[in-house]
Amino acid sequence: MKYFSIDYRSPPSGMGQIIDTTQPEKVLRPNGQECWNYILVDYGPSEDFHWDSSYLGTKYFESELVAQDGWTGHVLPQIIQYLRDQGVTHVHDGESSYEYDGADEDGFFTLDRWIEIVSAYL
Repeated sequence: MKYFSIDYRSPPSGMGQIIDTTQPEKVLRPNGQECWNYILVDYGPSEDFHWDSSYLGTKYFESELVAQDGWTGHVLPQIIQYLRDQGVTHVHDGESSYEYDGADEDGFFTLDRWIEIVSAYL
């Protein structure tokens, strides 16, 4: 399964990570450095972009509007499309699973159900 795991901690943890459970959790870079075999997904103004070398990759959605109101709404359609393009089928959102129907007992929503939930905030 390929899923997106929401991370509600403050930066630099990003918005979350794309995790593919069929792949090893960690890999070695060509320089021998070990890193998480995940894609970090983050958003915000261009001056806040950072490449986190502890992840295999970083996908950053630039929006100066996010700096004004702190909400992903301006880039959410792009993030959703990116998750679809990456083959993500589920979203782990432990916090929302307490507030909304549709999550399994481990806090996983289908991608489509999670999109319904977050789209309500747009």
